[in-house]
Amino acid sequence: MNNIGVFYAITTFLGIMASFQSFPLFLITFSMYLFFLIKRKKYRFIHVTACICLFTIFFIRAEIELANNKSNLTGREQSFTLFFNEIGKVNGDLLTIKVLDRRKSETLVVRYRIHSEKEKQNLQQHLSPGLVCRVKGKLEEPSAATNENAFDYKNYLKQNHIYWILEPDQINLNTCQRDSTFMTSLKKVRAYGIRYVQTFFPKETVPLAAALLFGTSDLISSDKMDHYRDLGLVHLLAISGLHIAIIVAIVNYFLLRIGITREKSLVLLIVCLPVYCIITGATPSVNRSVLMTMLLLIGKRWGNHHQLKPLDVICLTFILYLLVSPFAIYNIGFQLSFLVTFTLLLSSEYLLKRHEHPVSLLLVTSFLSMVITAPLLLYFFFEFSISTLFVNLLYIPLFNVVLLPYVLFGFLLHLLFGSNLDPLLIPLNQLIILTNQITEKISLLPWNTIILGRPALPLLFLYCWGIFLFFVLWEKGLSGVKRYLLFLLPCVLFIGQYSVTSLSSIGEVTFLDVGQGDSIYIRLPYGKGNYLIDTGGNRLFEKEPWQVREGYEVGKDTVVPFLKSKGVTTIDKLILTHGDMDHAGGAKAVMSELKVHEVVLPDVKEKNGLETELIQIASKEKIKIRYAHVGDSWQVDGSHFYVLSPKEQSMVANNNHSLVLHTKLGGLSWLFTGDLEEEGELLLMENYSQLSVDVLKVGHHGSSSSTTETFLDQLSPKVAVISVGKNNTFGHPNPEVIERLEKRKIKLFRTDVNGAITYTFKKESGTFSVHNP
Repeated sequence: MNNIGVFYAITTFLGIMASFQSFPLFLITFSMYLFFLIKRKKYRFIHVTACICLFTIFFIRAEIELANNKSNLTGREQSFTLFFNEIGKVNGDLLTIKVLDRRKSETLVVRYRIHSEKEKQNLQQHLSPGLVCRVKGKLEEPSAATNENAFDYKNYLKQNHIYWILEPDQINLNTCQRDSTFMTSLKKVRAYGIRYVQTFFPKETVPLAAALLFGTSDLISSDKMDHYRDLGLVHLLAISGLHIAIIVAIVNYFLLRIGITREKSLVLLIVCLPVYCIITGATPSVNRSVLMTMLLLIGKRWGNHHQLKPLDVICLTFILYLLVSPFAIYNIGFQLSFLVTFTLLLSSEYLLKRHEHPVSLLLVTSFLSMVITAPLLLYFFFEFSISTLFVNLLYIPLFNVVLLPYVLFGFLLHLLFGSNLDPLLIPLNQLIILTNQITEKISLLPWNTIILGRPALPLLFLYCWGIFLFFVLWEKGLSGVKRYLLFLLPCVLFIGQYSVTSLSSIGEVTFLDVGQGDSIYIRLPYGKGNYLIDTGGNRLFEKEPWQVREGYEVGKDTVVPFLKSKGVTTIDKLILTHGDMDHAGGAKAVMSELKVHEVVLPDVKEKNGLETELIQIASKEKIKIRYAHVGDSWQVDGSHFYVLSPKEQSMVANNNHSLVLHTKLGGLSWLFTGDLEEEGELLLMENYSQLSVDVLKVGHHGSSSSTTETFLDQLSPKVAVISVGKNNTFGHPNPEVIERLEKRKIKLFRTDVNGAITYTFKKESGTFSVHNP
């Protein structure tokens, strides 16, 4: 009956999933699980009854959560009384913050476009928890995922009981009132602490100090965060169990040193930990760490000789957490935090005891964490770091023994003695600069991460079973050659996923939803080729420095994640139809994140600034460059690709020198036209009078200057695809173009309506599918 809490925690999980996913499936699973407990674990009647009760309680709890997970707003409201309970995030001229609508007691996400630099400074200085403001604005539904495997923001917000995004006309802090509660007072302390760090700490120290002290990564630049993520070190930037343990040990030591008894010290820590949880952001990892620590301290203070084991404590924490917040089961932070902690605690009784040397122990701990989290990381992020196994040897002691205590005492002493302590921060600043530089250099080394894509559900189950088997065999302590062969088992699982993905007989053509732009991914069967036609890109508008936002970029945040989700590590041909930002702007991210064998550009005499920059990057990375023109072609097995435009050393207008590609895939003939307009279409018809196609990529996003009557009559396509941004300012696609297509009964797909459009094929047959937003 050892570790009985583990089996109760599994019961809790099954009860929740029976409600959230499939009742018949998880009821059958639970029945088989009970049979296992009775036959193999020899569970008595009372324990079996407890499991049935737990399953029922958590099923009902999850059903209640689902029933209440709906909005009280209609979406037509225009006036709101907002209660601000956090400081939010200011990014350029955009303020993003969660607020409570007092009239409907519903949480909203506010996205406010700041009108001036002065207003931005005012919001950064004075916006704080406890403000109550009356505003007018409009509600918008959050955007759902429109590409396969993309992050679903709408679903994420719904799991946090948020259903609307509010865009206020104006936020005037001068007309706001204050309404403080104990909770908001604590959040004001957090806001004050973050602003104090921003004001008095050196610039390079601020992001990391704010993360370690107050649990916010909002101040860390996306580039630095990517470097830490590439090395699997993001957990060091979050407040974790080890972080909490270090702080509790420090505080407990000082309380004992000033004469407070051990019993009173434990009580003080138990009372103060929830306060610390709120001040540090109350993220899932913080909540888990604080709750576990409190339960352990309660056991020490009042448990006498019946203290809970750490493994039972984490299981009890898991159960209590999900009782309060069932939807937390879907949170990746929650999953990783509990999974790693559970694995390490379970292993401490069997595996970690065999390794007493600190370096050996740290290596084994890192290896355990890497293997157990790999399936989750592949599912959510499509890759995982292997360098984390070794860099943790340096970074874990650096962060937990040096940086965390240094930042903590530096902050507290600076609060007491002010600018007199500025010299104390200089070494800290230099150390953080050095740490960031080393992190960047290591992250740029090849083979830091393994990209395998999102595993399918059967493969995910295989991972779970294979890793479980690996731990069981490792625990048994195999000897000789078997001991070393055992460590090949995780590698076999990873190689298996790679083989399934790369050697698949299924091909695809996907028109990605990249907003107002083009990006088309072509995967040939049996790993014969990965082609990317255009990359989308952010349209650039002139802004003042204070307005410039850091964050979303189409290539980095849409195209590259999609490719990684497919297990793509190499692009055989990156085909850029022309140098407009909405077609080639994301190419830099693609060349940076993935291996590109060849860049194909239209053969034009004059190249614009973006094309010139991409050519320079390709040359620096030693990527082959081809300038394609009429007559060029290539063949891969039975697939032929023909370039139909432009002419050699073309001098025509920008859109009409778009590279036009014709091919046959999955039994259909395809024409990819870039931004070709009427003049280019006429030239194409003159040169290829017999040309007809099954699928037409409509030129220039459905502009009235493209897709003429004569062009459609000659091509006679059965299917047309328009890549276009939702509610774009250009009015694309033009109603006349839609009318021309409908008049000819051509099946029309649009990325603004259908999301990503995919044609999946095997040999000479295939089917279209859409990823509806």
